Order: sequence, then structure tokens, then C-alpha cells
Amino acid sequence: MMPLSVADFFLKLTQFDFRILSVIEVLMAKYEIVPTEEIAAYLHYSEKKIQKALNKLQQYKLILIAQRHYLGAALTFLGYDALALKALVEKGTIAQIGPEVGAGKESDIRLAIDDQGCEFILKMHRLGKLDFRATKRARAFIAEKSHISPLYESRLSAEREFKALSDLFNAGVSVPQPIIQNRHIVAMHIIIGQDLYRVKKNEFQTEKDILTLFNNIIHEMQSVVRQGYIHGDLSEYNIRLNEDNYPVFFDWPQYVETESKQARRILTRDLSNILNYFRKKFQMTIQKNVSELLLQYFENLE
Repeated sequence: MMPLSVADFFLKLTQFDFRILSVIEVLMAKYEIVPTEEIAAYLHYSEKKIQKALNKLQQYKLILIAQRHYLGAALTFLGYDALALKALVEKGTIAQIGPEVGAGKESDIRLAIDDQGCEFILKMHRLGKLDFRATKRARAFIAEKSHISPLYESRLSAEREFKALSDLFNAGVSVPQPIIQNRHIVAMHIIIGQDLYRVKKNEFQTEKDILTLFNNIIHEMQSVVRQGYIHGDLSEYNIRLNEDNYPVFFDWPQYVETESKQARRILTRDLSNILNYFRKKFQMTIQKNVSELLLQYFENLE
């Protein structure tokens, strides 16, 4: 038995069950719905034995069985979770899964614990929760791909986020420390603190403290750009103030590179979000406009 306390179904899965899930994952590169006969041929078992195992996996909602002009199966996000979690358990990353602590339009967030009893975050990318066509328009990194499944789309999103976090954290930028990525899951350290949008004006002692926070955010944006990145969706909703009241930027899969033709437009939007938030939330007078900030802090985009 694996050292993992998770949903009851997980501990009931056999190695054969996981082999079937893995085969479906592989064959979904060719099929939206994988024919049962293809699964049986791949594993060298009878279709009857495979169908019995598929029925079990569907009961746990790990797959969807569908009848088209043939009978077949496809992974659900829960099935993709099972494969990724199994891999992370085998790598020694996860000892126990905790509760869900957040859910966004593109991801679910869970707590996890390692063998030393330290808590960390599992971010499960789920881009299929959005309308697929709208998501393709919003994400340049998948726009050139056709017939992409929501599972693979989510994997690409996780790979991008892990790359950005790794590059930026190693360069000293204030982002969560990444641990490991597998399929659509990114494991990262917890940032203890409060999200910026929840902060109230009366929590600051002076106007100078608010200005210090603003300048710290601008400083981190500058550091990000120096590493060749632009967040792409920066706002009060993906900045957390840590225990030292210093901003930490999270949620990175939508980043763009500074060499992109869209870089200046997207950076201008990120800056405008921050300026507008401080003006409205804290009634802060900011003398510089977006153009001046761009010129002062991001001259390397010229």
C-alpha cells in the first residue's frame, strides 16, 4: 500500500488499474475516445477483462466510457489526478494529501504533506473548466496546436508555470518556491500571508507604508522583466503579502516573454491594474502615469 492518505478510491486502485489509466493517457494522443479494443491490444488482454476494469474505473469517475461507432474510454481530470499523484508519491514528494484550500477558474489548490511533515501546495491546472475556444484565444502557447485535449492543455499550462517559477525564484524574484511538476500538477512552497485584495487601508500605519508597498511591487515587476518575463495577468488577486508584508507574485501560466510583440501592451495592462488598484483602494496619489513608469523601470523593452 502506498504511503498516501487521499480519497478512498486511490488506495483501492491496483497496479493493473494504473496500467490501464496510463495506456488510455498514451492513446489519447491519437483518440479523443480510446477504443476498448485498442486498450486490450496494447496490454495483451481480452476485451472482456479490460471492460470489467474500465467499469470499475468509471465508478470512481476516473474515466468516461462512451459509445460512438465503437465503445471507448477517456481519462477524466480525476483520472489524470490519480496518475500524477501516483508519480509524485513514487518520487517521494507526497506523503499525505490535505484538503482543498482554493479553486479558481483554471485550477484547484490542495494542501499536501511530505515525509518530514512539512506542508506545501499542489496546484492542479484544469483549463478544461473554461470554454475551450475562449481558452485557446487567451493562451498564445496553445493557439498553434489543433485537436488538443483539456488534459494536455492543462499539462502545458503547468509546465509553463513551473518553468517561470523556477527561473524567477532562482534569480531572486519574489515568487513561490517551486518543488516539482508532473503532468498538470505543480507543487510549490506555501506563502504565509494575506492576498493583496483583502488588505484594508487601516492595516497600514501611515501613507508612507502604502507607498512602500507600491514601490516594492514595482521593484518586483522590474526584476521580473529583467529575467525576460511579463506576468500577463498581474492584479491584486495574484499578489500575496508575506509575513514581512512584502509582495509575492503567483499564478504564472499566462506569462509572455519580453521579446513578444505583445509585451508592451501586456505590461502596460499589468501596470494599469496595479496603479488603478492603489488609487481606488487606498486613495493613493501616484504622480507618475503608466507611460512614465514604463520609461523609468522597463527601458529594456524599448
